[in-house]
Amino acid sequence: MFFTFLVMQSNQKTQQPPPPARFGQQLGIVTSLYRGLIERLLAPHDVTWAQFALLLHLARQGRPSRISDIAHAIEVTQPAVTKVVQKFLRQNLVEIARDDQDARNRPVRITALGLDRLAAIQGSFGPMFNDLLAGWSEQDLERLIIDLTRITQRLTEMNKSASTRDEAE
Repeated sequence: MFFTFLVMQSNQKTQQPPPPARFGQQLGIVTSLYRGLIERLLAPHDVTWAQFALLLHLARQGRPSRISDIAHAIEVTQPAVTKVVQKFLRQNLVEIARDDQDARNRPVRITALGLDRLAAIQGSFGPMFNDLLAGWSEQDLERLIIDLTRITQRLTEMNKSASTRDEAE
């Protein structure tokens, strides 16, 4: 990681790669640094990145989700999702819904307690995020959020397309 940053810095003194390549480099660096930060912030809550992603996914969905859909959305295996769901069931953070049409389908939904726990975890990020964003104007931050939302939407579309192609093959 540090090596990548140094290589990128030295490249800036010579000829820079084209903007799409620089974008990819920066996105990779930001992704790695952000994940490390979040993992450190999650540790006191006894929650891993994958577990946090599962709670976030269920909260965003606002409706029950199948294990396979959760696994695809947060990019982990179905057995890993099942294991996390079992842990969260014991903690009453999620519940299994009934599917009257298909008894094999056991959609998972986040509980009120799960939403409260998620809010508490996210709330604990506040001081670190305030430090991270120090010096940014509200206008600059809003622009960044708009741009990140566009990237998220495009990546979601691309992942869905790739998934559809994979299933067709």
